[in-house]
Amino acid sequence: MVESDLIRIYPADREQMEALIAAEKDGELKKAYREMLDGCLAHPELWEWFAAWFIEKADGTRVGDLCFKGLEPGKNPEIGYGILEEYQGQGYATEAVKLAARWAFERPDVTALEAETDPENAASQRVLEKCGFKASGVLGEEGPRFILFKEKKMTEVNGCVIRLETKDDYRTVENLVRESFWNVYRPGCYEHYVIHVLRDDPAFVPELDFVMEKDGRIIGQNMFMKTVVQADDGGDVPVLTMGPIGIVPDLKRQGYGKALLDYSLEKAAGLGFGAVLFEGNIGFYGKCGFDYASKFGIRYHDLPEGADASFFLCKELKPGYLDNVVGVYQTPRGYYVSGDDVEEFDKGFPPKEKQKLPGQIFE
Repeated sequence: MVESDLIRIYPADREQMEALIAAEKDGELKKAYREMLDGCLAHPELWEWFAAWFIEKADGTRVGDLCFKGLEPGKNPEIGYGILEEYQGQGYATEAVKLAARWAFERPDVTALEAETDPENAASQRVLEKCGFKASGVLGEEGPRFILFKEKKMTEVNGCVIRLETKDDYRTVENLVRESFWNVYRPGCYEHYVIHVLRDDPAFVPELDFVMEKDGRIIGQNMFMKTVVQADDGGDVPVLTMGPIGIVPDLKRQGYGKALLDYSLEKAAGLGFGAVLFEGNIGFYGKCGFDYASKFGIRYHDLPEGADASFFLCKELKPGYLDNVVGVYQTPRGYYVSGDDVEEFDKGFPPKEKQKLPGQIFE
């Protein structure tokens, strides 16, 4: 049992589950309760993860129920909930979901909870938002999906914290990216303007827009965009691309970039994405599990046959996700920006000298 001053929640036992099934008049709900009980009986060691949980007021009055819809290795549990009509709008659903999340996150291998709502059910979406869930950008069978990550500060790298970027961070992050990429791939850089533009792109994934802090200073950032592989046999295979990812120049090559990347990829996998493809150096990104995209049967768009594609990398977030997929990766259009627009945007930053250096790939 988990309780607060307002309510208590607890999993139903077999007798209670059978009574719930017998009393339910709605055919769909009756079927759902039966499937819950079947799951309980098939996995008695995980009874709480398959059973219906009663939501009660302190006086024992039942106001609704919830469930976790099972617990499968490698997948985030999904929470579902309902409040009886006469008790709706009184805060019971929000309190119940918060209590359920607190209980679920006590299990070490549960790092996130997911939920799915009907697109017209604004009340249910408000409940999830009040509990800290964020839209994942994934559309389920019933409607948009939401995710809640277990609160976790990253302390593996000198006490650093990784968190989502906020609007207050934008200018700091753009300057960080500018400093990180200046004169690396071309005289000056485009990347700080690219990140400025991508935040408003429909393909941008705000739930995967991270900054890394050390002693209160933002020292790194990474972001992701949704795109597709156009399969040779027809259809599009959804994937992610990544970047720009940057670390402040004075802290490069000290492990911060890898820590940020590993964290980012873990969160992307938690949101249900299947693979990440992007342009990078295998010498660094191979340490985080990336390999040449050609090994997965994926070609880079507009690249002539036989041309060097060693810059084009891939990592499956779901093992086997790209099995039997042969096709062409498409870079999101938001990455293509005008040099004139970059020049205009760059006027808002402190002047820096552009230099033509060995190894740059753009003029």
